[in-house]
Amino acid sequence: MSDTSIAIGSRRPRLRALLREIPYDRPKTRLLDIDAARGLAILLVVVGHVVARDLPADNEWYGQMKHTIYLFHMPLFMVLTGITFALSLPRFEAWSAVARFSLRRVERLFIPYVVFGLLVLVGKWAASSFLYVDNMPKGWTADLFVLLFFPASSVAGFLWFIYVLSIYLLIVPALFQMFGRRPMLVLIIGVALQFGAWPQLFMLDRVVEYLPFFAIGMLLWIYRDAWARVTPGVLWSSSALFAALLAMSPWLGLPKWLLGVASVPAVLAWAQNLPAGPQAWLAVLGRASLAIYLMNTIAIGLTKGVMLKVLPWDGVNFLLYFPMLTLAGIAAPILILQLATRYFPSGARYIR
Repeated sequence: MSDTSIAIGSRRPRLRALLREIPYDRPKTRLLDIDAARGLAILLVVVGHVVARDLPADNEWYGQMKHTIYLFHMPLFMVLTGITFALSLPRFEAWSAVARFSLRRVERLFIPYVVFGLLVLVGKWAASSFLYVDNMPKGWTADLFVLLFFPASSVAGFLWFIYVLSIYLLIVPALFQMFGRRPMLVLIIGVALQFGAWPQLFMLDRVVEYLPFFAIGMLLWIYRDAWARVTPGVLWSSSALFAALLAMSPWLGLPKWLLGVASVPAVLAWAQNLPAGPQAWLAVLGRASLAIYLMNTIAIGLTKGVMLKVLPWDGVNFLLYFPMLTLAGIAAPILILQLATRYFPSGARYIR
C-alpha cells in the first residue's frame, strides 16, 4: 500500500467526523442549561433595548454597557437558536414532510412578526398624541413596505431576528434534505457568502452575516458530549478569554464574529455551573424568549412613556428607570404569555 493511500485513508475518519449529521435522537426533557443560556441571552437583549436612541443625560455608563453587549449578544443568541433548532429537528421521510415542517415553523414566526409589527406601527401613531414615542412612523404605505421588505429599517426594527430566522427555516431544512443533515456544509456556505456584498432587501445582509453562527449552534449540538459537563477549569479559562477580548476590543477593534464566538463557551459553561436558583430563573426566561423578544420593546416603550409623565429620565433618575424598564421588558411578556396560554391557547402558540 502506498503512502498516498495510507494518508487518504487516515483522512477519511476525520472527514466523516467533520461531516457528521445531526442525530435523529431528541432529548426526552428540556435541557435546563440550554434554557438558562437562552435566558441570559434574552436578558441581554432586553437590557440593550432599554434605551432605543438618545441616551439620558449623564448616563454614559449605560451607553458603554450597551455598546459592549452589542459586540457579541446577537451572534450568541443565534448560536443558541441553532442548538435548539438542531435538537428539535425531526426526521423527514420525503420532501412533502420538509415543506410541512418549514411552512409550519415559518407561519409560527412570520404571523407574529407581521402582527406585532403592525401593532407597533398603529400603537406609535395612537400613543404619539399623549406619550413620547421613539422612531415615529413616516406614513402607512411606506412603513408597511419597509416592514415587509427592509425590516431592520422599519418602526419595528427590533423584530429583525424573527424575519431572519424565518428565512433560515425555509432554506436549511431543504439543504439538509438534499445533502444530508450536515451543518458543516451550512457553515462552509455561510463563511463563503461573507465575501460578497449583500443588500438590506429581505434582510439578506443579516441572513448572510448570522448564518455561520446558526450553523455553529447546530454543530455544537452534534458534539454535545464534548461540552455537556464543563469542568471548572474550562469555565474560568473561557470566561477569562472572553473578558480579555471584550476589554481589548476598544483599542484593537476586534470583529463582532470573534467576540460572538468567544462568548459561547463562557455562557454555556456558566449556564451549567450556576446555582440552582439563578439557573432555574434564567431557564424561565429562556423558555419565554420568543414572547420576550416580540414584546419587550413595546413594554419598555409604554412604561417609559408613562414614567416620563411623572419625572424626566436624565441624570440620577435613570437609576430608577433602568431597573423598571428592564423589569417591564421581561415581566410583561411573560405575564401575557401565561394569560394567553390559559385563555387563548390557539394564539399562544405564536408567542411561545
